[in-house]
Amino acid sequence: MSTDELAFSVRTRTVGGTLIIELRGELDILAYHECAASLRELTPRDALDVVLDLRPVTFLDASGIRLLLTVRDEVARHGGRLRLVRAVPRVWQVLRIVRVDSVFTSIDDLPPSLTEIAAA
Repeated sequence: MSTDELAFSVRTRTVGGTLIIELRGELDILAYHECAASLRELTPRDALDVVLDLRPVTFLDASGIRLLLTVRDEVARHGGRLRLVRAVPRVWQVLRIVRVDSVFTSIDDLPPSLTEIAAA
């Protein structure tokens, strides 16, 4: 990977009033500094139902956890609902070890109503 490439990306889409935020790659301090502000602004404006898809996340550290908590706090501040689509086991284990997994509503996959439209 060259120094110009980021080790993470964010993709958003709205499906039937639900904002789906897909985080991909390494959620570390660089990811936090690059996208925390934009995610904070995006979540309340676009939808009160937010799904944060962590399946493509390959690495998570304390800054990545901070990013997830930032999104959670912003959605809650506006009275919204946040659900996390569980990450690969080694990433989800980090959330369990630091005991923040229980502060999120987690699901194993996107609900079918969001998957069918999102895949189109």
